[in-house]
This record gives sequence, C-alpha cells and structure tokens, in this order.
Amino acid sequence: MKKRFLIFFAGSLLSLSACDNGFEELNKDPNAVTADRFNPAYLFTTGQYNTAKGDETTSLNYAEPFVQHMATLSNVGIFDFQGDKYVYHKGNNEAMWKGTFNAIAGSSKLIEDVITLSKEKPQYYNLYHMARIWKTVIYHRLTDMYGDLPYFEANQGYYKQIYKPKYDAQKDIYANMLSELEDATAKLDASKPLFTSADIAYGGNIAKWKRFGYSMMLRLGMRMSKVDPAAAESWVKKAFAGGVFTAIDDNLFIKGTDKNGTQEVLTNGQSWVLSVSGRSPGKIAKTFFDYMKSHNDPRLKYTVAVYTDPTNVATKNTNPAVQKGMPNGLDRITLPKDPSYDPNAPGQEHQYSGVNRDVFAKLDGPRMLLTYAEVQLMLAEAAVRGWVTGDAAQYYRNGVTGAMKMLQQYDASATIPDADINAYLTAFPFVGVADKEKAFEQINSEYWVATFLNGYESYANVRRSGYPKLVPVNYPDNETGGTYPHRLRYPDDEPVLNADNYNNAVGRQGADNYKTRVWWDKQ
Repeated sequence: MKKRFLIFFAGSLLSLSACDNGFEELNKDPNAVTADRFNPAYLFTTGQYNTAKGDETTSLNYAEPFVQHMATLSNVGIFDFQGDKYVYHKGNNEAMWKGTFNAIAGSSKLIEDVITLSKEKPQYYNLYHMARIWKTVIYHRLTDMYGDLPYFEANQGYYKQIYKPKYDAQKDIYANMLSELEDATAKLDASKPLFTSADIAYGGNIAKWKRFGYSMMLRLGMRMSKVDPAAAESWVKKAFAGGVFTAIDDNLFIKGTDKNGTQEVLTNGQSWVLSVSGRSPGKIAKTFFDYMKSHNDPRLKYTVAVYTDPTNVATKNTNPAVQKGMPNGLDRITLPKDPSYDPNAPGQEHQYSGVNRDVFAKLDGPRMLLTYAEVQLMLAEAAVRGWVTGDAAQYYRNGVTGAMKMLQQYDASATIPDADINAYLTAFPFVGVADKEKAFEQINSEYWVATFLNGYESYANVRRSGYPKLVPVNYPDNETGGTYPHRLRYPDDEPVLNADNYNNAVGRQGADNYKTRVWWDKQ
C-alpha cells in the first residue's frame, strides 16, 4: 500500500493557512472512485434495464390476471398467477416493491444515484434531465400498485442518513412527478451531450425524449380524471401542447440482451414463465379471448396459440376457430364443471389458448412501457371530454392501428396487414361523442387490449376508467371477499422495519389490504 507523507515546515500561522488548499488535494487517492470521477451514465443504463426486466413478476402474476388477460388453474407456487384468484403470495406480492427499492440493483436507487451524481454538472446536463423523467416511470407504476410509499426520502440512506423514510401521500407524489416532467422535459437540449450509448431506450434522441416526457405527462394527467378533473385537464392540455408520441417508432420499450437465455433463464419472470411447458403457466383468460373473438380481431391469431398435445408443446394451432380462453378463478377440481371444459380434449389446461411464445416470450424481446397506441387512445378520451382539440374518432383509429402495428416490434411474424386493420375499423367504428360513457367504454376496452402483457398499466387504467367491466372472481379464502382488488399489500417487514411511517400511511390511506383504493381510484 502506498503511503503519502505530508511535510509541514515551521512557519507563521499565516503560512500554514496559505498552504491549506494544497494539503486537501494531496490527500486525494487518485485510484479511488468518487462522485466527481465516476460516470453516472453507467448507472443510467442499468437503471433503465432493471425498470423493464427487474419487476415483471408482480405484473405477470398479479396485474395481468387482475385485468383478466391471463388465467390459471393453480394458486400456489412461485409462477402461478395468484391474481387470478385474488390470493396472497408473499414473494409475488412484494416483488415489485423489493425490486424497485433494492439497495444495490433497484431501479429507483440507481436512478436516484444518477440524479445526485449528475446534478449541476454541465457535462451531464441531458443525463440529469433524462434521469428525472425516467424516475417518473419507476414511481408512478409503484405507487399505482401500492398507494402511498417512500418517495421524497427514498434512497437517501447514504446521502442523508435517512434509513426509515416517510411514506408520502400519492397525491403529493403525483404532483411532484408532474412538476418534474414539466421542468425536465422542457430543459432537454439537443446541442449538449446526448449519451447515445448509455440510453438504451432512445439512444439519446432528444426529440423522442421530449415526446416521451410529454406522453408520460399525458398518462399521469389522465390518471387523475376521476379524483381531480380540473388538474387532470390542465396537465393533459400541457402535454398535448408540448407534443406527444406521433408513431409506433416513439414507443418506449427496453429489449432483453440475452437471446439464448444463458445468463438469465431464471431471472426474467415474464419470458421464463411464458416459455415453460409444465402445468402452472397462465393461459389466455376467457374474458380477454372472448372480447377479441367477438370482434374478429386480427390480433388474436398473433397473440395466442393452442397447444394441441400437452406432451409436445411445439405442436400448436393458431387458428382462432379452434381456440378458447380459460375462465378465471377455477382450479383442477372446479374446471371440469365449467361449460368450457371438454373432457375429451388432451390435458386440462392444454385445451385452452396460451401465449404465442414465438412473439411474446423471447428473452431478447421488447418490454413495452408506454406506447403510441396508448397515447392516441388517451387523446381520444380527452377529446371526448373536450380537453384537447382534434377528432376523437381519428385519435381512436390511430390508437387501434398503433396497437396492431405494434406487434411487429415484438416479432416480424406478427405483422398485421393494413387490409385487416382497416376491415376491423370498418366493422367496429368509433361510436361517437354523443354518448360519452359508450365512447369511454369503447376507448378504454381497446386500451385494455393494447396493454396486453403490460399489466401495470392495464390494471391502473381499468381501475381509473372502470372499463372493461370485469366480473370479479370469488375463490375460497381470497383477499377481497370476492370484490375487485384495488391495490397490493405492503411488504410484510415494513410494519417492523419502518413501523411509524408505515402506520401513518395506513392511517391516512386505509387498511393495508387488497380492498383499499389508492388516491386516484375513486368511485
């Protein structure tokens, strides 16, 4: 180990004082990694990646069956879609929270470090504002699933020695996220360093980042439509004026990096679950399947694949005419009593449609976070409400078209011909603005289809809009007594590790159970 010796010469107090600055510089270890030497762009890349790949378990196992995209026969085990029956599974209930707040690899911790290390450093100007925008992606999904949570004091153990952060009200979290979006998006500057290699979403394209920032503002603004319509309208108008997504090329997604699964075959919940062939994988829910089939939706043949031989899952039939969805809330005892069940078909669950693994379950495939289809459908609703200018019918057509075109970003084999899209829109045109509730139902039902496998967003919008109208299940010993779930529980160790702040949040928000509504989810 090298030792550095400082030689002090006798002299006047004035002389000693004059040399003080030099001593500070001499005592710096040139090999140490310090905040002024470390490039936070490395953390940004990992933070983006972990946002998409680090918390899929909760989305797949709870949010997706909550909105009846997926169904299963099982209610035990790690990858068994507990949301199908509203039953509690500690690991999957907590996965999103734990993954986000993980002290080493948590997406919120990584992005908070980027913000701290890049603030007021000219060379990281755009990186700082990108991180501020990305932070809203992380936290709006988290608070939508759990409600009040640590936000302003989160991840401040190292910087401010805050080890028991207070839980902030969701209303205040939303207010800050919208303010951050407004400020950070406006300040992005294409003339400054772009961080093309570090940014695995948009490659440092500032124009796309600005559209992303305003599209996030639109999403958060629309989320408040029931609880605070005036504020919702104001933020929607700001987002619209700023400029939102204009095509599917603007879609926000993160792609996996490991095509063969050699490094992450058991770490990526979504891809792994959808690719296994055992008895526990989820199937397409009857609610979702029947909606698409009743509309002769061309997406159906690209979304699902029937396994006709449970001993050989490579055998599949993509003809929608021979497919069917699995009812939610059933198990191996109750399924044979259901009218959909064919006792002569091979296997129990294998007679029901499963996800097309060739399209959606690729380890290097995209994880959609925010899409042009969603943006256009939100604008359709905003136009019906009179919050933005433009033709609601055209926004609706754009949204449906964007949702169908988006499938080609998963895999080229899922490209839907324009003729099929036009035929769908001709058969099911926009209902018009005369009956607003019918318009809202049509728009948000298409939003539900467009957000397939983006469970967090689909679940949030179903609660906000009330559409589609899903019939709750009532499986024995479920967490809600057969009513629709409105949030997840906090992790079991929070009442012990952060008792005072946890209790304050529960006292303010309501009982820590699946029945309590989050702030914006008002009846």
